[in-house]
Amino acid sequence: MIKEYINKVNLIENQIKKEKRSFGSISFFRMASFFTAFIMILAGATDNNTLYVLVGVALLVVFIILLRIHAKISNRLTGLNARKEVIEGYISRLDGTWGSFPDNGSDFLAANDTVSRDIDLLGPYSLYQFMSVAHTETGRRKLAETISLKNIDKDHISERYEAVEELSKKADFVESFESISRRISKRKRRKELQFIEEKKLKLSAVVPFLMVLIPLVNIFVIVLAVLGMVSPNLILGAFVLCLIFTMACSEIRDRFMYPIHVLGYSAQDYYMLLKEISEEDFESKILSQIKEEVQGKDGLMKAIKRLSVLGEADNISYNPLIHMILNGMIGWDLWLTFNAAGWNKHFSGSITKSAEVIGSVEELISLAVLSILNKTCRPVVRTAGENGAVIEADMIYHPLIGGGRAVANTVKIGHGTTVITGSNMSGKTTFLRTLAINMALAYMGAGVCAEKLELGYMKLFTSMRVMDDVAGGISTFYAEILRIKEMAEYIAGDGDSSIPAACFIDEIFKGTNSADRIVGAENAIQKLSKGRGFVIVSTHDFELCDLKGADGREVKNYHFEEYYEGGELKFDYKIKDGRCTTRNAKTLLRMAGLMD
Repeated sequence: MIKEYINKVNLIENQIKKEKRSFGSISFFRMASFFTAFIMILAGATDNNTLYVLVGVALLVVFIILLRIHAKISNRLTGLNARKEVIEGYISRLDGTWGSFPDNGSDFLAANDTVSRDIDLLGPYSLYQFMSVAHTETGRRKLAETISLKNIDKDHISERYEAVEELSKKADFVESFESISRRISKRKRRKELQFIEEKKLKLSAVVPFLMVLIPLVNIFVIVLAVLGMVSPNLILGAFVLCLIFTMACSEIRDRFMYPIHVLGYSAQDYYMLLKEISEEDFESKILSQIKEEVQGKDGLMKAIKRLSVLGEADNISYNPLIHMILNGMIGWDLWLTFNAAGWNKHFSGSITKSAEVIGSVEELISLAVLSILNKTCRPVVRTAGENGAVIEADMIYHPLIGGGRAVANTVKIGHGTTVITGSNMSGKTTFLRTLAINMALAYMGAGVCAEKLELGYMKLFTSMRVMDDVAGGISTFYAEILRIKEMAEYIAGDGDSSIPAACFIDEIFKGTNSADRIVGAENAIQKLSKGRGFVIVSTHDFELCDLKGADGREVKNYHFEEYYEGGELKFDYKIKDGRCTTRNAKTLLRMAGLMD
């Protein structure tokens, strides 16, 4: 698959070289036409030669045409470079270098979101960093809320999966959509879009009056000058007067043009994204509804198309000289203001709605990335109940361990307590994270990294990366107690909740001595096993293998172990029934040179 993506990159690089050659040629002719026009107009005004002035004006028109052609080539180059970056992103995901992606979702990671930290949903080397193809602020927010399980609708998991699965089979659409949205992230003022206040505005009557008067005045003076009835110098005088009138209305212009000015070229990108949606055939319910909203009679596509035309016209303001000439000759800003007022009247609110729609598609595409690059399956998520807490997983593996290094395991986790023992570095913690992160994927509506996964809908709790709080006077041990207390309190109120708890505890009470750890773990497991969910505990303390749950049932035991080959310590990372019977701490100490 990497070879296929590398070939795509090579093709795009060839296209970029061709566009750059065209870009250079147009740049030369554009500059030549501008300076020639400037010289001709200056000579005509100096010598009272109307012909020179008209030729100069004609060359200015040529310059404007070349300016537009130049902008289109620049736009194509931006798109090609964005497409190249998208493909290179897939290569990085496949070769394991995706940890260098700049967006890891850390800005969405709340201090109290222990689940996202423990199982790498957000932050460095996280699921978000691996999957995200969202480049708009709305798309990033929606994806972060979904991945951190803050925005999960358990009644629509199946519908979401159908949409994600459909997108995973539309690689060209996914690549094209991300390429365009990536361009938005490169535009200036991207974040300002979030603060645009869309409201109805009333246009002053002076705007339509001046937008008609100004071009008429200039045409009238030019005609009189051509006929020799007035001095050609009056053309410049009329131009300056009209420029003053136009600039006097700048406050009115800013009120109507602010959203358009903020979007700039992004208005065209938004339109292209909506067009991508409208031209694609979808079968899933969610994507079909999004398409209908985009292309309906008064849909978003119509609104953003008009906005993109206005935005493209407004981009002339980035060239001060051309902007000044157009304002003085035809009252350019007044015409833009008049059309912006018409757009505001009919389509106010469309920018926000478009951002939401595009963000929703970005979120779904991000979830599809996992299935595009990995072998995944559709999870079966059962409703809550006695059997709803059981997890049956065949060949389940961790989605973030790439390069063929992930080891798949088959396991069945039942209601109650499961204890996992094993030697150091044998895979206990990774297995807990593998189960938890795939459960999270299932609830998001994404494909899961397994050949089969059946599970109930549960609330995830974790106690893995427990840290002390020096400033708050909380030790690691007490911090873990607080984590487990939260689990126990939720389970104690389980009768009032339809969602059972799934608790993952790594190295339970590792922050205290072995005697207190065993007593504390025994009491904690008694409380946590009272619920309708399950608790999985990893430990080095074999004494915990003999514990019983609140209902008197013995805990289920699994283990990981090491083996020796050629005198070297090795691991197969395969889960096995029963308790562990081996230890390797002394071997590891000897390998580190800390024990003879």
